[in-house]
Amino acid sequence: MSSPYLVEKHSRREAASAALREIGALAARWGARMRSWLDRVPLLRHVPGALGTITGFGWVALILAIAGWSVGRTRNWMELIVLSVFLAIVFLLAIAWVIGSTRYRVSLDLASGRVTVGEAAVGELRVVNEATRPSPAALIEIPVGEATTQFPVPTLGSGAEHSEIFTIPTSRRGVITVGPVRSVRGDGLGLLRREQEWVEAQDLYIHPRTAPVSSLAVGFIQDIEGATTQDLSSSDIAFHALRDYVPGDDRRSVHWKTTARMGRLMVRQFEETRRAQVLVLFDDDALSWADDDEYELGVSVAASVSTAVIRERRELSFVSQLGMLPAQSAARLLDAMTRLEAQQGLAPVRELAASAADRVPNASVVVLVTGSQLSVSELHRAYRRVPINARCLALRVDTGATSERRNVSGLTIVTIADLESLGLAVRKAVEA
Repeated sequence: MSSPYLVEKHSRREAASAALREIGALAARWGARMRSWLDRVPLLRHVPGALGTITGFGWVALILAIAGWSVGRTRNWMELIVLSVFLAIVFLLAIAWVIGSTRYRVSLDLASGRVTVGEAAVGELRVVNEATRPSPAALIEIPVGEATTQFPVPTLGSGAEHSEIFTIPTSRRGVITVGPVRSVRGDGLGLLRREQEWVEAQDLYIHPRTAPVSSLAVGFIQDIEGATTQDLSSSDIAFHALRDYVPGDDRRSVHWKTTARMGRLMVRQFEETRRAQVLVLFDDDALSWADDDEYELGVSVAASVSTAVIRERRELSFVSQLGMLPAQSAARLLDAMTRLEAQQGLAPVRELAASAADRVPNASVVVLVTGSQLSVSELHRAYRRVPINARCLALRVDTGATSERRNVSGLTIVTIADLESLGLAVRKAVEA
C-alpha cells in the first residue's frame, strides 16, 4: 500500500514540473510580445538601447520574475510569488548599481601604427576622471583583433588619472583592429552590463618580414637603365638622325646649322632610352603553396624585392591574382600586403602573367614569386606571357629544399629556402 507522504510528494513534483513548463511557455510568449511591441510603438523605439544593458542571465531572471508572479497568483503558489518578489528586488538593486553617468577622458595611443612580424607593439591607455566627484570603479575593455583585453580602473578622484601599458602579439602578418575602447559597469550577479564607448578603433598593420636585396636593383635594373631602343622619338638623349620638319614638331628640336645649309627646316630625331620599370608578380593561388608557412615566406620574399626597388627610386608595379597593389611608397605597399591571403580557385599563374603584361606593357624587369607546388613547366608558360623585351627572374619558394639556381630555356629560376638566403641567392643569379 502506498504511503500518503509519497503520494503527496509525487503530486507536488508533478505540479512543479507542470508549473515550470507553463513558466517556460509563458516566458516565450512574453518575449515575442515584447519584441512585437518594440517594433510597432513609436514611443518605444529607443527602448532597445536601454534593454541592451540586460545580459542573457538578466533576461532569464526578469522573465522568471514576471512569469513566476503570474503563475503563482493563478495557482495560488506562494513559493513562486516569493521567488518573483526576490528576483524583482535583486533586479532593482542591479539597476541602482549601474545607473548614473561617468565622465572620463580616455585616450588610446599606439607607439606605432606599423610594425614588422615579431616586433613589439606597445599601446598605452589613459583614463582621467573629469567629473567633480569621485568616479566609481569600472572595467575598461579594449578589443584587440578577435580577443578582448580588460583593465580594471579603480575609483578615481576628481582630475585623477589611471594609465595602463599593454603589448599586442605580432606573431602573424595582418591587420589588427585595436578598439573601440569602452567602459563597462555591471552588478555583481551579471544581470546588467552597461557599456560606453570612448575612443574609436585604430588599425595596427603588422608588415611581413623583409631582407635586404640590393643586388636586384644594382644588377638587373642598372644594366637596363639608359639602354637605347629602336623606337624613335622627337625628344630624348640618344641622337639618331636629322629629318625634315613637319607641322607639330617642337621648334626647339630644329637644327639651325643644317637648316641654313639645306634651305629648309630640319629637326633632330632621337632614339628612346629605356627606363627601368619593375613588375613583381605574386602568385596568390593556394594550390601553388605547400602550407601557410611557405606562403608567408613567399610574401616576405615579394616584400623584400619590392621595397628594394622602391629604395632605388625605380618605378614598381605589384600585381597578384587579387589585383594591383599601391606601390607609390614602401609603407603603402606593405600596408596592402598585410591583407594578402592565399585563396583557391584563382586564375593560373600564366594568366596572371598575361594580364599583368597588358597592364604594364613597358615592364623591363619581371620578378615572379611563387611556391613549391607550381611546376617548372607552368612557370615557363608564365614566362612566355611576360613582355618580350623584359628580363625575367622567377623566385620559387620551397622551405623543404636548399637554395639553388637554374636556367630553363632562358628563364632563371632561383629556389629560396629561407629569407636569410634571399639576398645571396639573387646576387648569384644576376651575376651568373
